[in-house]
Amino acid sequence: MTHYDTLGLTAAATADDVRDAYKRLALVLHPDRPGGDARAFLELKRAYDCLVDATLRKRYDAALASRASRPLADVVDVEEMDVRTVSFDSPETASRVAGGAWDVYSRACRCGDAYEIPVGELQSLRRTHDECVLECGGCSLRIGVRLSPIGADPAHASASVAVG
Repeated sequence: MTHYDTLGLTAAATADDVRDAYKRLALVLHPDRPGGDARAFLELKRAYDCLVDATLRKRYDAALASRASRPLADVVDVEEMDVRTVSFDSPETASRVAGGAWDVYSRACRCGDAYEIPVGELQSLRRTHDECVLECGGCSLRIGVRLSPIGADPAHASASVAVG
């Protein structure tokens, strides 16, 4: 489901259309309203934040076009990925990263290498994207990773680690 689907719009929608759709749906979905749905509201807010900002929308549209033009090896939920700590042997790299290591979401690739993304970077993407694409570090394969909005999955809230 795209941000356009969430707002009930097409890619041709104007910024005013995005605002109008958001306001209309927010009145129904806001968790403080009777029958409101916190998770659906978070998805709505994320879609609005992305599509109302011209720069973010341009990136999002490019990502949608790229996703449509190049097949993925797999599509997984972020919850299916492991969180592991990556450390650095190089003193110059270690000095730029707090403690010489950081946490990454990781998933093994069939080539033996892995798809990885720093936890902080993924948490940032969750604010504006419903999916991201990761490339393997050892081959040309790519996977799609479905992202749940921040706050929607309390089981993974502890994985919020700032990347220095």
